[in-house]
Amino acid sequence: MAAMEHDLTVGAAVAPPTPPRRIGWQDVLIVGPIIANSIYYYAGLPLNALLLGTHPILLSLIRGSTVAMIASGGFASVGRAPLILALLAPVPISMITDPCYFYAGRRYGRGIVHYLERTDPRWRRRLARGERFFKRWGVWTVVFAPFIPVPSALFYLAAGEAGMRFIIFILADLAGTLMYVGLWVGAGWIAGQHAVDVAQTITHYGWWIVGGTLLLVTAWAVWSSRRSRQVT
Repeated sequence: MAAMEHDLTVGAAVAPPTPPRRIGWQDVLIVGPIIANSIYYYAGLPLNALLLGTHPILLSLIRGSTVAMIASGGFASVGRAPLILALLAPVPISMITDPCYFYAGRRYGRGIVHYLERTDPRWRRRLARGERFFKRWGVWTVVFAPFIPVPSALFYLAAGEAGMRFIIFILADLAGTLMYVGLWVGAGWIAGQHAVDVAQTITHYGWWIVGGTLLLVTAWAVWSSRRSRQVT
């Protein structure tokens, strides 16, 4: 890896500068959903507390959060929701941007890796770990991406960059997502009425939880921004 980075650095030093690539519709289709999903992740945080104890299946469908999956399993266990819906509802939202990361890896290649390394030094360690996993296990890293302590998007980027067929990627991604959803829905099923009670308690205090969550998110954003400035 070090030799590869050295070669790229030397090549960039001797090669004439290339004009910046114009942003086209493909770039918009690849990057746009990723940005929109990131915004939606934070904007939709209040929905977790407000819908968890009343409409967990709907919450799973529009958020795909772990707590929604557990609550859905609990509701299904006591007969208040169909189990098949509890298992399938979170799948689309959980996979919605995965093809975007795949095609980002195929379209931008190593460029996006170097960009991430420059924007945040922590990505250098994450990328190195993810590349080691992918080189050793290939498509299986896509299947088990939700369970590996590395951001799943790194494996999707690597799959696209490596030239993996899209049909293989999406089937592996679907298998991994179903296993991940099944794990949390199964946990809720086992918990049964206890999961339902916890979900309803959370929704009962929903607005207090929403306020606290927004406060924590704001504090984290300020702290992260200050830390990034200190690192640079």
